[in-house]
Amino acid sequence: MSSKRPPAPPPAIDGYRYVSLLGSGGFSDVYLYQQDRPTRKVAVKVLVADLKTEGARRRFESEANLMAQLSTHPFIVTIYEADITADGHSYLAMEYCSRPSLDVRYRRGPLGVDEVLSLGIQVASAVETAHRAGIVHRDIKPANILVTDYNRPALTDFGISGTTDSVDDDAGMSIPWSPPEVFHSSNADGIKVDIWALGATLYTLLAGRSPFVRPGGDNSQRELMNRIATAPLPSLRRADVPESLEQALATAMAKSPASRFRSAHAFALALQRIQAELNLSVTPFEVLEEAHPGDDLPADEGGDATRVRQIVAIDPDGTTRSPALGRPVFPDRNTTRTVPAVGAGTTAALPAGETAPAADDATVMRSWTRTPEEPADPRTGDDAVVPGKKRPLLAAGAISAAVLAAAGAIAILNLPAPEKEAAPPPVSQPPANAIDGLAGNIVPPEDLNGKIDGAQATFSWTNPDERDGDMFIWTPVTALGKGEPERIREDKVTVPVAGNDRTCIEVVVLRANGKSSDPVRGCAD
Repeated sequence: MSSKRPPAPPPAIDGYRYVSLLGSGGFSDVYLYQQDRPTRKVAVKVLVADLKTEGARRRFESEANLMAQLSTHPFIVTIYEADITADGHSYLAMEYCSRPSLDVRYRRGPLGVDEVLSLGIQVASAVETAHRAGIVHRDIKPANILVTDYNRPALTDFGISGTTDSVDDDAGMSIPWSPPEVFHSSNADGIKVDIWALGATLYTLLAGRSPFVRPGGDNSQRELMNRIATAPLPSLRRADVPESLEQALATAMAKSPASRFRSAHAFALALQRIQAELNLSVTPFEVLEEAHPGDDLPADEGGDATRVRQIVAIDPDGTTRSPALGRPVFPDRNTTRTVPAVGAGTTAALPAGETAPAADDATVMRSWTRTPEEPADPRTGDDAVVPGKKRPLLAAGAISAAVLAAAGAIAILNLPAPEKEAAPPPVSQPPANAIDGLAGNIVPPEDLNGKIDGAQATFSWTNPDERDGDMFIWTPVTALGKGEPERIREDKVTVPVAGNDRTCIEVVVLRANGKSSDPVRGCAD
């Protein structure tokens, strides 16, 4: 926060005891208070401008109510109370975040790519939640992303200043994270403004400075506004930052609002794809889903709080077991079905003592293989255990085994003499380039780089394993998708500069046999 003006004295608030000053800005002061009931530390933000008119009070209360609804989100600061002091100043009592804000952290040094990607998805989910509730933030920047005791980001300051009659004399502090359209229009699309500001915030965390600040150069408000409106987004030039991340940030910060991500959710999806590309754990995108019909019904009226899942059980009185094998045998229901007969290539009808289980029954009997010493399967022949039919199972099993053995011996005697085993065909050697012809084993292009000259960008690359008939396929790419691929023979291509400040292409090597290499992506500077 700025120190251009001295902070106002802390107001007396019933139920709270003043502890210390946390910070001061152009339109508000933030203090640390101790709440009496329940006992806890809270941050109290007091707006400098008073709310003397009834209209101003209504606008503040409406905005505070919406913020309170949003504060259940895990990455939005929790609001405990919103009220007005005796002298007419509005205040918010909210969650106290004791850790340094992202503004303090980036000034100590750039953050890691993995942490910035995770923070970006988490804050984007908070922004998307606000947008779905009809609230735009208007002032996303590192200083407005606090960090809780549990090291999670917490977005704060949801447009409260826009609901008051005061003029923010410290508005210039947000210029580094503001899109060009807000400098000349009061009707800018709030969603696209927030997307730009979120992209600029992530860029700042990676670069250790805001996007258009020039170390050692003229960084006055006028120069910053001019660069934001006309200069291309500088490359981060970090070896660990992939081109896909540079491209996503450039899309979020496109000069034209129409060229940016259509929503904070779309921005988060691009960041999640980059996490997957880098083999990082994908951070969940947390947004409140709409309730579906029946979700609020009690359990006995369709709700699923105590939903009974499907249970498959076996009726102990409905089955009997073979004394010899211990396998269940179903009672007689006058139903037959055909099943493979054990040891034969034909089918036999199930006896009247078995009922075919349903196809999706969890207790369906699986096929089994018996040994010559084992009695015949009771489910496939005369030896089935049928209620009311008495037969000594072991004797019957021995007779069946003897019959099968005799039949097997006769079959063996009648088998023709084995023929001499044919020699395997000679192994032919694969072509010399067979391995190279497999997808993924062709060496991709190298040294892909691009240079911008006016309204055009020229890309060039090298083919490290050139073969006769090689061609290239190049495709324009953005964070929003890919264009139409084109085939060329030269290792160079000139394309129009993209409108999103970042002109990028993918190139693959295409062999004469139709196989191609993995793609390589590059962007023009």
